Amino acid sequence: MSQVVPVALSEGRDYQIQIGSGALSTLGEQAKAVARSSRVVVLSQPGIFRRWGQQVQASLEEVGLQVDTLCYPAGEHHKNLRMIGRLYEGLYELTPALDRKTLLVALGGGVVGDMVGYVAATYLRGLDYLQVPTTLLAMVDSSVGGKTGVDFREGKNLVGAFHQPRAVVIDPNVLTTLPRREVRAGLAEVVKYGVIQDPELLGYVTRHAKPLQAIDPEAIAHVVARSCQLKAEVVTADEREETGLRAILNFGHTIGHALEGATHYRRYKHGEAVAIGMVSAALIGEEAGVTPREVTGALREALEALGLPQALPTDISDEALLALTARDKKAVVGEARFVLAEALGAVRLCPVPLELVRSGLVRHRQEV
Repeated sequence: MSQVVPVALSEGRDYQIQIGSGALSTLGEQAKAVARSSRVVVLSQPGIFRRWGQQVQASLEEVGLQVDTLCYPAGEHHKNLRMIGRLYEGLYELTPALDRKTLLVALGGGVVGDMVGYVAATYLRGLDYLQVPTTLLAMVDSSVGGKTGVDFREGKNLVGAFHQPRAVVIDPNVLTTLPRREVRAGLAEVVKYGVIQDPELLGYVTRHAKPLQAIDPEAIAHVVARSCQLKAEVVTADEREETGLRAILNFGHTIGHALEGATHYRRYKHGEAVAIGMVSAALIGEEAGVTPREVTGALREALEALGLPQALPTDISDEALLALTARDKKAVVGEARFVLAEALGAVRLCPVPLELVRSGLVRHRQEV
């Protein structure tokens, strides 16, 4: 059974998230409905394209679209301006067949979606694109909402733009080939939604941890659809982070991004770093008198059930993490800002004195 989650935006930029088993086979119809020309470029990574590219290309060609493909290396450590330059070069080689009406298709995980979205936002001053996520993390989070970008030095997503896709097409069937570590990493973002917006979802994930990790179709379909609904609600209300509401989606990401930067994007999957970062945020929230211990307990119970990491690495100092959080996009000069939980389903962005951040990190190392 397919589901449609609408993302309502201003100025006629509404789009739909199509979720359904076998959705890849109907991708051509989705692309045809939004394409402004017959030219489509699929951008992906070699392993992903070998597995799903032929099916995607066939679906696009069946509806009369002309398809070019560009593949580039995988991994967060390739998510940088140097690789963006290579993608620009690849698109330039397709000129004059490629123009401003060309539709890009991002086929892959979060790294692919972020990079293709940024290319679409900037090449020829803006191209339309579709998100076709192939990892659980991308399905429940990064493919929705129009945040695009790349890492710069140790800073996560420091260079980027808001550029909404024309549609998101999610086929949970592609997850059957996903390594279990990637599945667990994606479920970390589902846990996040449970903490910040929907306690019932958090309980569902904790109770169904085993079937979710085994890619049970019903359980996966439920958490994907609910996560997309929750994120769409936030994006609709605060697309460009102007009211502060969208910042709640960064729960766990302040320390999580610092961990990724400190380990050069090679040790942790994004969701793993966020899992650790959520524990830090909960303990910092306790130190600040904002977060009840029951919230921390429910969070840690869910992470434990999913087998996600919770401990801070011993080879990275608290001061190193603090230095990186100063470069966080939410930071202001002289002030740390964290998304803290006041209760399950209720969070807010708070200024936190550095001494409380330090004491929270000390507790994290002592108690986890």
